[in-house]
Amino acid sequence: MTTTRLWELSEEIRELENAISAIADDETLDDEEKETKLQETFAQWLETGESFNAKAEQVARYIRHQEALAEARKTEARRIRELASQAENQAARLRKYLTSQMILSNVNRIDGVSTKISLRKKQPQVLLNVPPEELPAEYVKVTHKPDLTKIRAALKTDAQGAIDWASLSESHEHSVTIR
Repeated sequence: MTTTRLWELSEEIRELENAISAIADDETLDDEEKETKLQETFAQWLETGESFNAKAEQVARYIRHQEALAEARKTEARRIRELASQAENQAARLRKYLTSQMILSNVNRIDGVSTKISLRKKQPQVLLNVPPEELPAEYVKVTHKPDLTKIRAALKTDAQGAIDWASLSESHEHSVTIR
């Protein structure tokens, strides 16, 4: 699969992107007005110049570019998250080392020039002597989350309408596959 770069896109698609960005960044418009203007701009762009098929190809290439850009940003975000995690782990190790050394040295407080350090006792940890299922009800948090995949499957096979507590939406959304 070849990845289309931004500079390979036609000037026309760049102008469309600029128009879309300008509408999206316009703080004087609410979300509904932005969506209306975006649809009008796209429809106007489709009506002028090249054939629909050529423009659809340009849009598909631009979509690929945006997806590649998103993937690159996700990769960079993962790299930065890993670096942040390493820094957090290093700080935690140093904090633990400092704590143990202060305890060994019998020092409870240090008033430095730029920092003040003091030891404090943490609250004791709660150790359960029984499995969580055996705890009294007032000490347990219960959450419920619907299994939408299972509900959708049941609704598709429910010819008699026995399931009255859920329904499938009437609107049908479509998606585009770009290869």
